[in-house]
Formats: sequence, structure tokens, C-alpha cells
Amino acid sequence: MKKFSNFLKSFLFISFWLILSSYLTQYWNTFHWEYIYLNFRVIFDKEFWFVVEKILFGFDIGYWLDLSLDFISYEIPKESFKYIPIYFVLKSIWIRN
Repeated sequence: MKKFSNFLKSFLFISFWLILSSYLTQYWNTFHWEYIYLNFRVIFDKEFWFVVEKILFGFDIGYWLDLSLDFISYEIPKESFKYIPIYFVLKSIWIRN
């Protein structure tokens, strides 16, 4: 009965948390776009990256740095916010003595 109770608690928490985090994702999109991405995106609009591309024989390193900045500043925090609380709550539910 205890395993069923733990399963029910886990299922309810995961369902609630994923619904809440999907609702908060739209606010994260707005916050990230206005305050993080647009402030750092200006760096990759400079003529410097065209010169570097010519030096590197057409390899556009500015594009790849821009994608990595987007991934590091948007995807990793968003997914961490979504899944790290689930991990810790499930750990506390199932490993309770």
C-alpha cells in the first residue's frame, strides 16, 4: 500500500509540476527574448564576424557561437527548471525512511 501511495503522490506531483512549468514557459520565453538574448545578440551583428569568416575560409564561427549562446542561455535553464524539482521531490518521496 505504501508503494501505491508513493506512486500516487509522484504521479500527482509530476502532473501538477509539468502543467505549471509549461504555463510558465511563455513567461520565460518573453523574459529571455527581452533581457538576455537581444542584449547578447548585438555581439554577433558586427562586421568582425565576416572578417573572421573570410580568414577561416568560409566557416561561420559567429553563427555557431550564436546557437551555443541561445542553447546555454535558453534551453538549459528552461529544462533545468522543469526537471530538477521533479528529481528532488521524487527522491524525497521514495527514499523517505
